[in-house]
Amino acid sequence: MSGVSDVRVGAVRRLKVSTYSHIEKIVAEVKALRAWKPVDITVLAVARPEKGKVCVAGIDTAGNWLRPQSIYEGEMLSEGKPRFKNLCVSRIYVDAWRGRRARKEDRFFVHCDGILRELNEEERREFLEKHTDPSVEAVFKSGRTLGLIKPRRILRIHEERATKGDRRGKRGEMSERERSHEEYIHISFQDASGRIYRKWSCRCSDFYKLWDEMRAKHRWTYKWRIRRMLRKNITYFAIGLTHTDYGVEDLEFGAYPMIVGVHIVKK
Repeated sequence: MSGVSDVRVGAVRRLKVSTYSHIEKIVAEVKALRAWKPVDITVLAVARPEKGKVCVAGIDTAGNWLRPQSIYEGEMLSEGKPRFKNLCVSRIYVDAWRGRRARKEDRFFVHCDGILRELNEEERREFLEKHTDPSVEAVFKSGRTLGLIKPRRILRIHEERATKGDRRGKRGEMSERERSHEEYIHISFQDASGRIYRKWSCRCSDFYKLWDEMRAKHRWTYKWRIRRMLRKNITYFAIGLTHTDYGVEDLEFGAYPMIVGVHIVKK
């Protein structure tokens, strides 16, 4: 709003309004935290920050996928400890998502108490196997925009520098204003149905850490080593869809798919 400035004088804040400006009264219900019902979710996706926000997704105790929205990078830690971590149970408070472009699993993030506990190795195996979907199509054609698959084969893993341009391309490249990183990992795989999916963008924060650590140790062979690691062990992908209003009409699932969580369990 032009012509409006916020000035602090001692402990008092004053709002200065010029002659041709106006203020509209905004009424919003503000509830105490104790009025919200807590929800425990097992986290399956913590993406790299984009534009200061972090995408987090998981499954609640009733088996429903949830995507708490508007989590800022500064809210990821509490007293130096992470509030969200893959395959850990976090207690959150959420409300219905009232923004534009709502997806089935979207919720408005209110607060997180932090991590309650971390799943042990056996619990991880049971949880991942219990919530695995039969295929990519079984997830996205059921109306969900989040799911968990176990790829039959990892075909290729490579990194690409973010392309320049102000518009999204055929594969949904982000504009310079939307990008926060120079490089993105892409994964090609075959799902359990036998269908092959190529060059899906990976946004899993933990996988990027693994990628960087392996590259620092094995400069010439890190890609081969990571691909071998995924193939030798049991690998699960948490998959998700972006929003659907990019103006592209020939998208198979109505939006751009990506891998938002990579989970590796020893055989």
